[in-house]
Amino acid sequence: MIAKAIKNMIDFLNLPKNSLTELSAAIIVINIIATFIIALAISWVYQKTHRGVSYSRSFLMAMVMMAVLAAVAMMILSNNLVRALGVLGIFALIRFRTIIKDTKDVAFLFFALAMGMAVGTNNYVIAVISTVLLSLMVLILSKYDFGSAVKGGFLLVLAADKNFNFESSKAVLEKYITSQQFLQVKAQPNGDQEYYLSLQLKHDANLSELVGRLKALEGVKTVELMSGKHAVEY
Repeated sequence: MIAKAIKNMIDFLNLPKNSLTELSAAIIVINIIATFIIALAISWVYQKTHRGVSYSRSFLMAMVMMAVLAAVAMMILSNNLVRALGVLGIFALIRFRTIIKDTKDVAFLFFALAMGMAVGTNNYVIAVISTVLLSLMVLILSKYDFGSAVKGGFLLVLAADKNFNFESSKAVLEKYITSQQFLQVKAQPNGDQEYYLSLQLKHDANLSELVGRLKALEGVKTVELMSGKHAVEY
């Protein structure tokens, strides 16, 4: 009984494309539900790999909805591929009320749209395999901090005025770090400067003490010390 049910499901998923010109209600429901599940999986990967402060719950909801809308558009216009791609092009040009600052967010949005297209055109195997493999790739890249300028250490951001002597910070850091790398300095319109450094701290380093001593330096306004794994791109 179970084997027969599985065989029937496989036969259903491998229906010839020309037999689906007029979609049945069952196929429409299955496509929408399948797209929804895949979009949820993509959203989970996004949540697990997201870093920084630009997280948006509405973006996740929009990503799921647009994946489903892409599937619906492909089903509606399945007989006219050019028109279907034109509709998806309109999706891609939608201006979000909240500007997407992270290019990875755009990639995830296209990821969801592409999977919606695959399910909407009944390419279930492509959709499932692509979702699994791409998700694994993203998780692996995130786990090993691919492309990160600060790996396994901390990102130090010092905001200071013109009275600040950068050499004085080096004297403080020597007690707490094993190595450091100067990343960049940004000049602010008001004349202040922001210094970005990558730090490898000693195992017994007291973080609160380090931050306190840096704040006590002449000219220092603010001190931020962030784990390299979760640091926002500078």
